[in-house]
Amino acid sequence: MNVSIARSSGPGALREKERFAKSRNTFAKGRSCRTGALGGDRKEGLDAAAVIRTSKKESLRVNDGNEGSGLRRRDAGALSLALALSTASGSANAAVPKGYSPVKNTQKGYAFLYPFGWQEVSVDGAEVTYKDIIEPLESISLEILPTNKTTIEEFGPVDKLSQTLVKQVLVPPNQEGEVLQTSMRENEGITYYTIEYTAKARTFVRHSLTALAVQRGRLYTITTGANERRWPIMKDKLLFVAKSFTLL
Repeated sequence: MNVSIARSSGPGALREKERFAKSRNTFAKGRSCRTGALGGDRKEGLDAAAVIRTSKKESLRVNDGNEGSGLRRRDAGALSLALALSTASGSANAAVPKGYSPVKNTQKGYAFLYPFGWQEVSVDGAEVTYKDIIEPLESISLEILPTNKTTIEEFGPVDKLSQTLVKQVLVPPNQEGEVLQTSMRENEGITYYTIEYTAKARTFVRHSLTALAVQRGRLYTITTGANERRWPIMKDKLLFVAKSFTLL
């Protein structure tokens, strides 16, 4: 897998590289969290962060994400139609909304849209990554790891999980992370968590949205985001991208 805007230079590239290295090495430890605050079965008093640090059996994984606010009805309808047609026909370009490109992998069980013009790059730790060639903080990355959970809800409530992930995994230790909001949606029996947050570095702030879901023993996490200064421009587009993420 690959996610970090790897071969770019500058603070955006370094930040993403740090984030994904941290997500692999730290969040990977949360997979066997069935006995901790993320798992919620036994040892309910265990702190989620401690579980992530000490558990070594499973692999959870998160990229850095983007934000969300309401989708317009016509956008939601176009998105549903595009995903339905691409899933049914295998021709992912059938009804893709203008300004977006489709990604679909039936073997690994996922589909999503990304802004037209972004280019695929190889980044350590990611299943697939696309980025804007001019704005280094504008990207989307998908990671897939094995898990013994059957749903994302087994890791705990989204509000509690989001705080742990932003503090321990999604944001590098030299940056200040803040959870802005969380949400949960369900589609065809699969629950998706979405975390909107910012990461403040010395010279920039990235506004991100990460979506997580579990299916067939796999934890999927997809993240998109942009520099805070460009958030007003990119907000609707990146929200649409995040909501396009679907498990097949």
